[in-house]
Amino acid sequence: MDSDRAVTCCFSGYRAEKMPFPANDPRANTLAQTLDRAIVDAAAQGYTAFLSGMSTGFDLWAAEAVLRAREHLPVQLCCAIPFDQQADRYPPLWKRSFNRCLLAADRVFSLSRHYYAGCYAARNRFMVESSALLICYFDGQPGGTAQTVRMARQRGLEIVNLADEQIRLF
Repeated sequence: MDSDRAVTCCFSGYRAEKMPFPANDPRANTLAQTLDRAIVDAAAQGYTAFLSGMSTGFDLWAAEAVLRAREHLPVQLCCAIPFDQQADRYPPLWKRSFNRCLLAADRVFSLSRHYYAGCYAARNRFMVESSALLICYFDGQPGGTAQTVRMARQRGLEIVNLADEQIRLF
């Protein structure tokens, strides 16, 4: 995916249980609208491929936003799956979203047949190394998103942090 790096944007944010609000909270709708705008803005800058790690919460919300944008913009949804059974233990709502996005994706990168310690970090590294822009939801919590933001800064990616938008809105 190196040749596409200049036009690729990746996403990173918290899983559903780490988000500061549940999926049925009005703030989730506000975040969806903010994601929609961020993708339109990125597309206006020339980004055409959008890479989601497909975890519950922010990743799947971002993938769904790309699919909405694809209805009127020439953008592609790319999925980076850390291992083949990633969604096997997702709750039904998230599993449906995962399957819908995966089936509608333009490209799917499955990085491992099976789970192994470090597979999510490997997925995050793949996404950062494949991208020039990171759209994230990061409010300072430690974990995978913090690692991904740190990697993105080290590699010189442009970073758009939607948590900053949410903090200003509420």
